[in-house]
Amino acid sequence: MNDKRMTVTEHLTELRNRLFVMLGTVAIIFLVGFFYTRPVLHWIITHTPVHHVIVTGVTEAFFALIQLDLAMSLILASPLLLYEIAAFILPGLTATERRVVGVITGPGLILFIIGVAVGYFVFIPIVLRVMLSFTGNGIEPLWRLGSLLSFIIDLSVPFGIVAELPLISGVLSHLGLVHPTTFSRYRRYALLLSFFIAAILAPPDALSMTLMAVPIYLVYEVSALVARFTYKAPESTDGPNITTGPDDIG
Repeated sequence: MNDKRMTVTEHLTELRNRLFVMLGTVAIIFLVGFFYTRPVLHWIITHTPVHHVIVTGVTEAFFALIQLDLAMSLILASPLLLYEIAAFILPGLTATERRVVGVITGPGLILFIIGVAVGYFVFIPIVLRVMLSFTGNGIEPLWRLGSLLSFIIDLSVPFGIVAELPLISGVLSHLGLVHPTTFSRYRRYALLLSFFIAAILAPPDALSMTLMAVPIYLVYEVSALVARFTYKAPESTDGPNITTGPDDIG
């Protein structure tokens, strides 16, 4: 363990330095990525069931590009952001545990991208088709660019976050911070929470809500399974238990 004691000033200095690195990284990716945002936005829009997208304000297209660029920057910088946060709030980890935290940032990004892809390619088309079906015959739906992009991001990103749960549970159980039985105790709450999240994100019909809630709950079960196989009991810090018999007295 790291036994070095830091003063409040040293903690604040470390926090400032890490925030500078995090913000600087996001800013650089943001500036470079702005030149690639327009083709990405075009690709995202053309791969949805929506056929007519309009802008209703002078600056709507510009701010849509800014919104997409910021989301891309945070995703690409997430490994570094996670590492900097973990290194600051978990200074007492051993060298092995620090390596574990550093290693998971790569797989964490991959799982996040997979989750976002599932949300975009599987669930967004379902939701949009359901929404378009409400218009009926004789009504031509026109979607605002900013509104459509916000809808896509708000629905895809939660799937990326949910996809991180098995990795997070595996790391926490390996460090001895979470016991596998915890998942059994909170299983019913996880099921209710899955349907609650789906009720917020999905359209107001039972089929769409179920299609979204079931994968979220399955991720919870996968997390419980990962925790069971990766659990490592924390090492006892107590010294050896020495008992003194009657022959040892005197």
